[in-house]
Amino acid sequence: MKKSNIPIKEAKKLIIESLTAFDEDLGTRVKRILNSEKRLNIAEVTEGQARMMQYRPPGITLDDVIAAEMHIPDFAERFSPQFTRQDNPEDYGIVDFEYDGTPKSIVWLGHELGHAIADDIQRDNGRSNKDYSPAEMEEQAYFVQHIVSKSVHEKFGDLAPESLGEDVLKMSFDRATQFTNAGNAYENTASADTSQRTSLIHSALDQRSLA
Repeated sequence: MKKSNIPIKEAKKLIIESLTAFDEDLGTRVKRILNSEKRLNIAEVTEGQARMMQYRPPGITLDDVIAAEMHIPDFAERFSPQFTRQDNPEDYGIVDFEYDGTPKSIVWLGHELGHAIADDIQRDNGRSNKDYSPAEMEEQAYFVQHIVSKSVHEKFGDLAPESLGEDVLKMSFDRATQFTNAGNAYENTASADTSQRTSLIHSALDQRSLA
């Protein structure tokens, strides 16, 4: 099977199926986001040209972005016309993503959707992204990424979760730690029986829900 030029429709289907098989609520949540024109701001680009992947929580301001040391002064000029903002005045989170039709792109889309799903669960419980450290938020996204990555590996064979782990290891020690912690949480959850899985998922995506 050809490993690139995977239609976005197929990528969405794979993500929905992988999360639904892992947990029905996760599948319902990701389907809602992927089918929303408001919440998914996605552009298809040629292979190797994807640059944009970010999640903008509801209500995030430029001051928040600056405080998190994520602000790009010439953001609009670099990523327009489709991507022009790092803030988000809306009351719903938005995933901005450039999809290049590769298996790896599907996995990274799963990562950004992981941020969105975790944020939705936290908001349902009366919290927000501001209640979590950057490290905690990355672990939440990596948890969902691991679920998607397993399905991508099963379908396309040559893209194992470990290959993306190598990408993370090249970033920083902190990122590698977050990736590893999320992987451990994923393995513990995947091996749990149905009666325990929901609580473990909420522990991974909303650490304060069981406090």
